[in-house]
Amino acid sequence: MRDLGIYFGTFAPCHVGHFEQIIRAKRENKHALVIVSGYEGDRGQTYGMTLENRVKAMRQLLANDDSVTVLKLNETDIPRYPHGWEPWLKMLAEKIDEGIALLKFDVNQVTYYIGEPEYTEPLQHFFGREWPDIDTQITMVDRKILGISGTSIREEPILNWDYVTRPFRRFFVQNVLVIGATATGKSSLVQDLARRYSTSYSADYVKTYLSDNKIENDELDVKDFHAMGTGQFEVNKKNIHSPETRKVFFADTDVMMTKIHMKMYADGEEFNQLRAVFDYFIQLQNWSLVLVLPPAGDQDVHASYNQRMHEMILQEIEDQQLNDLTHILDGESYREQYQEAHTLVDEILKAGKDN
Repeated sequence: MRDLGIYFGTFAPCHVGHFEQIIRAKRENKHALVIVSGYEGDRGQTYGMTLENRVKAMRQLLANDDSVTVLKLNETDIPRYPHGWEPWLKMLAEKIDEGIALLKFDVNQVTYYIGEPEYTEPLQHFFGREWPDIDTQITMVDRKILGISGTSIREEPILNWDYVTRPFRRFFVQNVLVIGATATGKSSLVQDLARRYSTSYSADYVKTYLSDNKIENDELDVKDFHAMGTGQFEVNKKNIHSPETRKVFFADTDVMMTKIHMKMYADGEEFNQLRAVFDYFIQLQNWSLVLVLPPAGDQDVHASYNQRMHEMILQEIEDQQLNDLTHILDGESYREQYQEAHTLVDEILKAGKDN
């Protein structure tokens, strides 16, 4: 067994092939350093996998593993590969020094696990010169062990879902928002869809908040609306990140609905106090599909209220530039609406759907 194994990469995302090499690095050495590298606007950022988010996900993957340390290497201020070898190698050396400082033993042997042969000569030359007293070894890993690559996953994440390590799956979840006026059956639809696709869903946080705090709609103030909006955002986020979420997630309402509720119940001055807060959280949401349930056709005492809310929902969707992702479920029965929603979800999952 050698002293220290080094495995570096962008990990956008970290898949099971990467994980096998991490296992090898930590089993063939007393300790392993996993160095997550990248720069602002790199290939992971399109999917929300910023360098910071990838580092967090990698640390979650390797949590409680004392034989591995995860470090971040930010390449933003140096020339892009294949240029800038010298500054990149200096940054790598600094990161390795940082990792070594955390160890309780002397490091006299270092093994670099690489998947690209063009890394061999620069690594040997640089570290042979900079660290002449350390035995440097370069080990080529087989990138075709499982026949998967980060590029293939990014191109078809749902099809390759099972190859993605769990903390990185959140970046590829297809998030479906179901919204509508009261008594449209959206909660039942969300739950049935989640059961159908064996995944998780979030509940309407407003209902929970009103029940827990024993508050009626006409008693809500600015602090209540703020708590409901941020609470709904956190509930949705928690479920998107849940291990129970598989490929698709269903949300029973979102921050847009809290904003609409406040516009209906609060006065203009109070609403304007929170408008920017709501819009901030709305922009952080990432929907693949928005399903709108129209108000029931019954002419009861709530008909005008529900119609007004429906119109406000459509206006908010337009204001947030979500029209292209939005479908109004126009089936005359619950079953027809369910079948329509089911078909639309199948379309966003495409070949990666389970059944």
